[in-house]
Amino acid sequence: MRLTSQEYWKRHWQDYGDDLGEGCEIYDDVAPFLPSGKGKSFFEVGCAPGRILADFGGRLGFTVHGLDYTAEPESIENNLRKRGLTVGKIHKADFFTWEPPERYDVVASFGFIEHFEDADRVVDRHFAMCKPGGMVVIGMPNFGGGQRALHWLLDRKNLLRHNTKIMNVPFLESAARRNNAELLQARYTGGHFHFWVEDDAPVIAQKAVRRLTGPLRFVANRVVPGDSNPWFSPFLFAIYRAPGSEDAAVAAA
Repeated sequence: MRLTSQEYWKRHWQDYGDDLGEGCEIYDDVAPFLPSGKGKSFFEVGCAPGRILADFGGRLGFTVHGLDYTAEPESIENNLRKRGLTVGKIHKADFFTWEPPERYDVVASFGFIEHFEDADRVVDRHFAMCKPGGMVVIGMPNFGGGQRALHWLLDRKNLLRHNTKIMNVPFLESAARRNNAELLQARYTGGHFHFWVEDDAPVIAQKAVRRLTGPLRFVANRVVPGDSNPWFSPFLFAIYRAPGSEDAAVAAA
């Protein structure tokens, strides 16, 4: 079951145009685990408007591919080529019915799986699109813990678009077991505290966020140990190595 509509995403991306905006928020967490992109493919699920492909393709040298069911492929491809990237193919299709023409060295999504009730099925399909021994990257916002309480108070409409039940490390660990994959990393990131609301949140909520964010970050930075936490860190992610052809054969036996 989808928690968002195609119309929502069209509205969400329509103002970007040629401006891809900032890159991937968790690039520095993910990039050290990836191979050199030369001669390798990087496929992003839910790739509009192309900013994350531009980040990984431009900085690591991957040939970039992607799938999105709202944005126009030609527009994304042209924007990426203007930035000097090597572009494979951007597809416009439904993730669950589309059949990939090939398998990819890296299959990634950022802020995608949490918009589905059956998120485990979504994650498993990432592995089906990955080459044996390739990499799967899953990233999403953390709207669980204390973040969920804040979103319920200030950003409830947006909260209901997200499956918060999966926003935890045990869910990401379970995906490795189901897919016979090696889990290289699964953790929260983005600092002790960061909070935002969607653009369609009430004005009073947006004002409240501006007033609360500074003091709450100040407290979290001094009270919470470590670099991140499951209650208020804004993101979590996992990086997997997909089973090689021999591993897959053993699992199927």
